[in-house]
Amino acid sequence: MLQGSIITVLSSEEKDAINIASMLGKRDKMEERVYYRRIGELVRSVLIPSTDSILEVARALSISSSFYLSMPRFTWIEGELALLAESANIPGVVLTSDVEMFMKLFKELNISRLVSTEFRELDGDAADRGLVFIDRAFNVKGVGVVVLGYALTRVAVHDKFIVYPVNREVEIRSIQVLDDDQEEVMPGTRVGLALRNIRLEDVEDVQALVKPGTRFTNSINNFTKFKWSDDAREVHVVFNGIKVMGRLESGEVKLSRELPLVNGRALVINVNAKPRRPRIMGYADISA
Repeated sequence: MLQGSIITVLSSEEKDAINIASMLGKRDKMEERVYYRRIGELVRSVLIPSTDSILEVARALSISSSFYLSMPRFTWIEGELALLAESANIPGVVLTSDVEMFMKLFKELNISRLVSTEFRELDGDAADRGLVFIDRAFNVKGVGVVVLGYALTRVAVHDKFIVYPVNREVEIRSIQVLDDDQEEVMPGTRVGLALRNIRLEDVEDVQALVKPGTRFTNSINNFTKFKWSDDAREVHVVFNGIKVMGRLESGEVKLSRELPLVNGRALVINVNAKPRRPRIMGYADISA
């Protein structure tokens, strides 16, 4: 049975990120910023989110099982990427030729234990988080509605899921991984899922498929704020690829839309931070 590994590559230098990704996989023909490699029953997906969008970087990290952080220099951008990697709480490799400077600047972070001057392959174990993150939906003639995403739980043909946030039940009609049909896949796998009992207009805003019976929460009460970040009232919360708005009130994050109560770490982002100040405010662990 296929299982997956999702790796996010972080770097302020596009060429640097591409070089690392090319050592981990082969560029996908249809997705410019995604690389793949199949190693036996393991399907490795390598993501290169553009640093032009801090929310897209956070989204990629929030579904990943490991990361690479390249530090070609030390500016506020590298500092922000370091805080993102820290907040994700997943295995990783921090690549830098100046270990002394990195330790001087970031020794308080847990990722300081991940520093290396040499590249090595790392596939973190993809934990079962209880949902499927969805990034695309479209119609296929003769098939119907198909969604693309990453299985962050075990998925099998005929399984039932609830479309989040539209609250419609669907059935998995078929599963494809790298154009091959599968009866079942394990967490971490990039999947194409044909859905039964849904129309395309009903899934235009889909962010995830969650299991029937999943509970939801409208607040996060265990928020940990980085001391380097400024205070803010309005924030973005990124959780297993899902993005929602939130409001900070007395150390609690009140959400504009309920989040599924599944396993994962929520990243809290202040996109309106002052120039050259970290937009990464902190994080919160959520569990089912």
